[in-house]
Amino acid sequence: MIKTDSLTFEIDGRPTTILAGEVHYFRLPPTRWQSVLTELKAAGMNTVSTYIPWLVHEEEEGVFDFTGQSDERNNLKHFIELVHRNGLYLIARPGPFNMAELKNEGLPFWVRKKYPAIIPTTWAGQTVPTGTVDYTNSDFKYAAQNWLQAVCQILAPALRTHGGPIIGVQLDNEVGMLSWISNAPDLTDTTVAEFSVWLQHKYNDQLPVVYPADFLAATRIRQYMEKPDDAWVLQYQNDLGYYMRYRFKNYLAFLADTVRDAGIVNTPLLINVHGTDQGRGETFPIGISQLYDAFTLKDVIIGTDVYFGNFDMTTATHLYTLNRFMQSVDGDWPLTTLEFNDSSGNNDDHLPMQIDASALPLKTRLQLAQGTKIINNYLFTGGFNRLLAVPVADGNSRIGIHGHRHGFGSLLSPEGKPNYTLPAMAQVGSIIKNTDCLLAPMHSVTAPISVGFIPDDYMTEYHYPHSQTADQFVTDQENNRAILPWNNILMNLLSAKYNYDAWNLQKDLPAHDDRHVLVVPTGQAMPAIVQKQLLEYVHKGGQLLLQGELPVSDLTGQPDTTLINGLGLRPLQLKKESVTYFPTITHHAFADGLPEVRIHQFQSFEPTKPDSIVFWCELESNTAVGALFNVGPGRVAFLGSEGRSDPAFYQLLLNQFEVAPQLTLTPAAPFVLAFITQSDEGTLLHLLNTLDVPATFSMHDSHGQPLFGRHPITIGAKQGLMLAMNITIADWRLVYATAEIVNLNHQEISFAIKSTDDVIALTAHVVLMASDDFWVEKQATATILHLRHTGIFTLHQEGDLTIGSFSR
Repeated sequence: MIKTDSLTFEIDGRPTTILAGEVHYFRLPPTRWQSVLTELKAAGMNTVSTYIPWLVHEEEEGVFDFTGQSDERNNLKHFIELVHRNGLYLIARPGPFNMAELKNEGLPFWVRKKYPAIIPTTWAGQTVPTGTVDYTNSDFKYAAQNWLQAVCQILAPALRTHGGPIIGVQLDNEVGMLSWISNAPDLTDTTVAEFSVWLQHKYNDQLPVVYPADFLAATRIRQYMEKPDDAWVLQYQNDLGYYMRYRFKNYLAFLADTVRDAGIVNTPLLINVHGTDQGRGETFPIGISQLYDAFTLKDVIIGTDVYFGNFDMTTATHLYTLNRFMQSVDGDWPLTTLEFNDSSGNNDDHLPMQIDASALPLKTRLQLAQGTKIINNYLFTGGFNRLLAVPVADGNSRIGIHGHRHGFGSLLSPEGKPNYTLPAMAQVGSIIKNTDCLLAPMHSVTAPISVGFIPDDYMTEYHYPHSQTADQFVTDQENNRAILPWNNILMNLLSAKYNYDAWNLQKDLPAHDDRHVLVVPTGQAMPAIVQKQLLEYVHKGGQLLLQGELPVSDLTGQPDTTLINGLGLRPLQLKKESVTYFPTITHHAFADGLPEVRIHQFQSFEPTKPDSIVFWCELESNTAVGALFNVGPGRVAFLGSEGRSDPAFYQLLLNQFEVAPQLTLTPAAPFVLAFITQSDEGTLLHLLNTLDVPATFSMHDSHGQPLFGRHPITIGAKQGLMLAMNITIADWRLVYATAEIVNLNHQEISFAIKSTDDVIALTAHVVLMASDDFWVEKQATATILHLRHTGIFTLHQEGDLTIGSFSR
C-alpha cells in the first residue's frame, strides 16, 4: 500500500525516498532496456519514470499497440514487467499530453486533423503559436478519454496495490504551460462561452459596473476578449486568470475521474507544475498560480518541474524558495519533483551546454535538506527518435523535434555511454539508497521567519500585448514579487542561516508571535484582502518586514492604500537608476557604520509613527528609505530598496525583532548553506558549499551552544555533507560525527573520512576494540574516535563489541 502525508511517502508501511530516473523505452530498442535499468540501479535509483506517448501507441486512430506488434519499442507491457523483475518502482506518465520533446507535444497527428476546432485562437483572433489544444473541447476530451481507458488496461494490473511496480500515475503534463510561455490564452468558442457563464455567476447584475454594458453580447464578447480596452484590461486579465484556474481544475478532475474509472485506484495521481526559465526560478510561481485551484483535488500529489544548470547562491535561493512556495499551498503530500534536470546540456544533438559535475549532487542535496521525498531525474538516458509509421512532410518524419538522437546531455548518452556527470550523481545516489532508513522520515526545520506568498501576484501569464497599462503592471509585478527580493533579501537570509518557511497569504496568516517575522515583498499593487490581513496581523502583535514599493492599488488597478495608511507610511519618491542617475543609500541607527550602498531603485517615504527608527536614507535628499516602527503591539520594518548582498546587515535588522540565525559558522562562511532536518531518530545537518574553495569552521546553534563538541567541520569546494547528531537508529547510538554517513544498517555504519580532523562520537558506554586506525578520547557523555587516515571507515558490531576499520 502507498500512503502519503505532508512529510513522508510510505510504501508498504515504510517511509521511502523515491529517487527516479526518466527512461523513454519507446526511444530505445528492447535489447537495451536491461542494461539501462542495470545502470540506473547502480546509480542508487530505486524508480523508473517514463512518458507513455499517445503519439506512438495510437498513431492510427483506434489502432493501439502496447505489446510491440507494429514496433518492438512499443512493448510497454514487457517494459513494465522488466522494471518489476529488476526490483524497481515505476512512475507512469501517459498524458494525454507528454511534451517530452515529441512532435505535436505527444498527441497523434490524426487528433488535430480530425478535430481542427481543438486548435485555439488567441489575442486578435490569431492561431496560437504552440502545440496546445483546447482542454475543454468535447471532441478532444472524448479522444483523450478513449486513449486513457486503453492505456490503463495495461497500467491497472501493474499497480503496486496489485503487486506490480507502479507507485504513481501522472495526469497530463505541464497543464497551461504552453499558453503561458507564449502569452496566448485559449479563446475558442468553447472557452468564450464558458467564460461568459463564469462572469455572469461572479458578477450577476454588477457586471456592467466593471465591463461595457454589451460585454456579453454574442456579437461583441469575442471582440472584447481578443482586444480588451485599457480602461478595464487589468480587471479582465485578473478575471481571465481566475477563470483559467477553474478551467484547468475541471480538466484535471476529468482526467482523474477517467483513470480511476479505468482501474487506477489506491494509487497517487500526479500533477506537475512548470515554471523555471533560463536556469532561474523567478517565474516558477506562475505555474503554481495557474494550477492553484487544482491543489484542492483529492488523492493527488502535485510536484515541481525544475530546470537549473550550475549550483550557486542564486540557483540555490531560487530552488529553495520555489520549494517553500509549493509547500505553502500544497495538500497532504510531501515535497515532490517530477522533473529534476540532470542533463549537462540540451536534449538535441548540438554542442552541449556543459555544467559542473558537482551541480546535480548539490541540487539533489538541497532537495533532501528541504524534505523532498520524490525526485525524478530527467533524463537518465538518451535515445533515438524513430520514424513515424505514417510519414509527414516536416523535414524528417521522426517522432521527436530534435532529430534522430535525443537526450544528448543525459546521464547516459543515446548509445549508452556514461556522461561525465554520472559518477558524481551515482555517489550521492548511493548515499541516499544506503542511508534511506535515516533520510526518509526526516523533515526540514526552519527559522521563525516566513516569506509571504501571494499566488495572485503571479497571475500575469496572460497580458494583452498591445496595452501599455498591462505591460507596466506586469513589469512592476515581475520586479517586486521575485526579481529583486529573490536575488537579494532571500539570498541574504539563506547566507546568514535564516532558513525561512513560506506562508500562503491568500489562505490565512501565521500565528501572531512576537518571536516570528513575516517577510513580504511588495509592489505598487497588492490584493485588497491581503492588505487588510497584514494590518490585522500587525495589530494582533505580529512582526512584519516589507520590502519593495509601497502598494497603492489592488491587482485590478483600483486605488487602495489600506496597508500604507494603516502603517502610517506616506510615499514620496519612487526613482530608478539611469545612465545619468546613480541612486545611493546610507546606513543609520543600528546599522550605523556600514558603508553607503549604490542601489538600482528606491522608494522614499515619510514615516508618521513617533517612534520610527530610520536606518536607510537616500543620499541626496536624506529622506527615509528604510525604517522600523511599532503599530499597536506589532513591529514593522519597511525597506524601500533591494539593498545589497550583505548578510551582516540583515542579521542586525533581525536582531531588532529578536530573531537569531538557526546556525552560526565561525569564521563566517556566507557561501556555505546550512540546513537542519529532524525525525524521531535524530537530526541531520546539511551543508552545501556553493563556491569552488574549501571551508573550515566551527558551529553553534541558535542559542549559541557549540555543536559537534566544538570540533571543526571541513567541507570541500563545491561539495555537500549530511552530518548526523543524536542519532538513534538500527543498533546505533551516535552522538555526532563530523564525517558523512555513507552506509547504515543494523550491523554496520560507514563514514566517508575526508580529513584526519574528522571525529565520530558514540555514546559513552560503547565497548571498542583497540585499533591503529584511530585513537579514543573518553568523555563523560561520549566516546570520541579520532581518525588517523582518510577513506571509508566502518564500525561493525559483534555482540557487545564495536570494531572499527578502514576499507583497504
